[in-house]
Amino acid sequence: MGSMSATLKETAYQTIREKLIAGHFPPGSRLSDDSIAREIGISRSPVREAINQFVSEGLVEYRPRCGTYVRQLTLKEVDDLWGVRIAMECFAVVEAVDRLSEESLQILKELNGELLDCVRECRKCPGQLADDDLKQRFLQTDSMFHLEILKAAGNDRVLKIVEDCRLIMFIFGATHSSLRVTADMMLQSQRDHDLIIKAIENLDHDNAREWVGNHIRTTRARVMAQLEQHSPGPKNNIA
Repeated sequence: MGSMSATLKETAYQTIREKLIAGHFPPGSRLSDDSIAREIGISRSPVREAINQFVSEGLVEYRPRCGTYVRQLTLKEVDDLWGVRIAMECFAVVEAVDRLSEESLQILKELNGELLDCVRECRKCPGQLADDDLKQRFLQTDSMFHLEILKAAGNDRVLKIVEDCRLIMFIFGATHSSLRVTADMMLQSQRDHDLIIKAIENLDHDNAREWVGNHIRTTRARVMAQLEQHSPGPKNNIA
């Protein structure tokens, strides 16, 4: 019975997670355990357990006499998440230098080739500004590149921390269509990735760490500047 309950909770958790990623539950929206349970076809109990897990992870908050809602993050909270990513991914790439297989290295090169394809397509867009489909393709490919390095590091705890950070930032970013991705921004990321790949190939721990840190810091500054520009109200409040 316990095993079945855990499985149902995981089903509910993954369903809610996918909807968060897809933007179906934007920041500030209420999570109804009843409607989610009916949609999945299970009882409300495992859905409530799954929602409580999101509460403990900081993605959802409980409001007394109101229910549970997707959190509305402050700009500082988002910036803090970038800081965590820098620390964790710089550590991870140093570990990955000695562990990355030839197969994984080839995957990194192929993903970076796909980023270059995104750049070429974006050059054809009006104002060299990516449309929503191209932007999502670029962001997904970029995410897969970083994930490949994290997996190669062999530290599941670090992987989970970074995945949670990226999930929160993705959920936030997915609700702000005002975020711009240009061909030049894509090209800068692609070139950064190329330097990271070369450092890994040369077994150069110091440069691998430096390039990962520089890459994420550059992206952080660019994204935070756009968020501050488009954030209504006080500058420390995103919602």
